[in-house]
Amino acid sequence: MANTSALFFAALLLLAAVSPARGAGIFLNGLTVNGQLCCTSTGNCPGQGVGGVPIVLNCTNIFGGTTTAGRTTTTDTGSFNFTVPLVGLILGNIIPCTVGVQLPLESVACPVLSATTGTLSSTVQSIGTVVTSVLGLLQNATITGFTHLGV
Repeated sequence: MANTSALFFAALLLLAAVSPARGAGIFLNGLTVNGQLCCTSTGNCPGQGVGGVPIVLNCTNIFGGTTTAGRTTTTDTGSFNFTVPLVGLILGNIIPCTVGVQLPLESVACPVLSATTGTLSSTVQSIGTVVTSVLGLLQNATITGFTHLGV
């Protein structure tokens, strides 16, 4: 009887790990975040994409502090993508993360953001899809839109 209960419990854990549950917790192995930076006064699109800009993904860790989860650079079209491993139980949504761009940008790359200091910051928002990949289960996310955090 004990072996049957243990086997049933293990099967339930396996099912929970591979089923994209909504509203309930699910164990995720990673997070993928997509976005785009455009040469506008807000950094938001539509507009001309800005290439070669360093982008940082910061997430709140289990102790309440901020951890840099990833760094990348925008493509020629201003697009960026992070795929970072995570370890932990995600309840309902993803852990709190933000994407940041340090200002000013080079005047050649984006004149409108070359005279501004501070940071462009955007909250990461789940797009509600869990996919299977090489890392296992990934939470897909995008940015909500940049806001300027002055210095």
